Amino acid sequence: MPDIKEKLRSTLPQEQISLGQVLTLEDQAITTTEDMKDDICIAIKEDEVPDAVLKAVLWGLAEEQDSLKKLRQRKEKEDQTKDTSHISLKRGTLLKFMSETLLQRQALTGGSTELDVRGPKFREIFKMFLEIIAKTFDDAKIPMEYKEIFFHVLSNNLEGWEDKAEKIVKAMSPKLI
Repeated sequence: MPDIKEKLRSTLPQEQISLGQVLTLEDQAITTTEDMKDDICIAIKEDEVPDAVLKAVLWGLAEEQDSLKKLRQRKEKEDQTKDTSHISLKRGTLLKFMSETLLQRQALTGGSTELDVRGPKFREIFKMFLEIIAKTFDDAKIPMEYKEIFFHVLSNNLEGWEDKAEKIVKAMSPKLI
């Protein structure tokens, strides 16, 4: 009896398999939570933020499309006359799902997932933190001259901070191939 992955692979894109069909497959082994080593299952189980779950899902799809690509290439090398178009269609379907998911994510986040340190939203948050620091000086009853000295030195140290912050954000951003 083929496992669920094989059943799903063998049905795409010729026919779509429903969740009910997957759940009613006979003699299918059930995965227990102790057996789960899949990144997607772990991310969901650990209640990760949506971006982490999405990244795990996309990673799973990327692994599957890569294995389909390698399978197609291997079949083409083994037998030049072998038709591998069905494997290409399956891979194309996965790539389409991946691109649609990324486009939907961009639409939900306003098109950018980057932190804009020069944007008005970030400026307001930064201003709020500076106000909190100023209030903390007042609450701690630190003399005004020390407060002024602190903010003068801070303003000198903050020169060019946007460029440094953008480099950090860029370094943390996922690299596209």
